[in-house]
Amino acid sequence: MRHLAGSLVMLVATLLLSVPAEAAMCYVLVDRNDNVVYRDSYSPIDLSDRGAAERETLRKRGEHLIAMDVERCPAIDYFTGLAGSRTLSVDQVVDGVPVAGISGARPAPVAASAKGTKPRTPDSARRNR
Repeated sequence: MRHLAGSLVMLVATLLLSVPAEAAMCYVLVDRNDNVVYRDSYSPIDLSDRGAAERETLRKRGEHLIAMDVERCPAIDYFTGLAGSRTLSVDQVVDGVPVAGISGARPAPVAASAKGTKPRTPDSARRNR
């Protein structure tokens, strides 16, 4: 009886400590230049027989759909506007790029200090002198 109870405790401990492996389908669409253009747990096209025309269109464009089992499949988020733009210049960044979603939003200009005046030090810096 004692052996049976010990075995039962070991079985319960093993079951509680074992973590089931979870996998989800992940669909990745790669364009002809090997850029990932889609990644999500939902297929971007119909994979049944009715989606044959869509799959043929992908092949003609040189795109590849990869389906795989993974633990995580984070979706790709694309930003609109100048984010990720190759035409974004340093001058645009320094001058301030408008904030997405807020029309006319610009960064506040930096106030220039008058000649001959010392920059003001914070109270905490004065106390530590």
